[in-house]
Amino acid sequence: MIIHLLKSFALSIVFFFTALISLIIAFNGDSFAIVISRPYGAESWETSSNLIDAYTYIPMFIGVYFLLLSSITFTISYLNLQKK
Repeated sequence: MIIHLLKSFALSIVFFFTALISLIIAFNGDSFAIVISRPYGAESWETSSNLIDAYTYIPMFIGVYFLLLSSITFTISYLNLQKK
């Protein structure tokens, strides 16, 4: 029974964890942008605000999208389970 439940909600669980990882990346977007923009061997560098915004907002939009997708697939799976 438990395996059947996990199989029916597997897609929504995957979408939820994808959203969670994406939102964690978004909350640390400035740190990721700073690390990625560092040239090899440089001791000082500048990171543009556009790059910081890109590493913050794009993962945030992706995370919100997957969170909504997770809730929609969970609802559909739950309704199908209730019909059976």
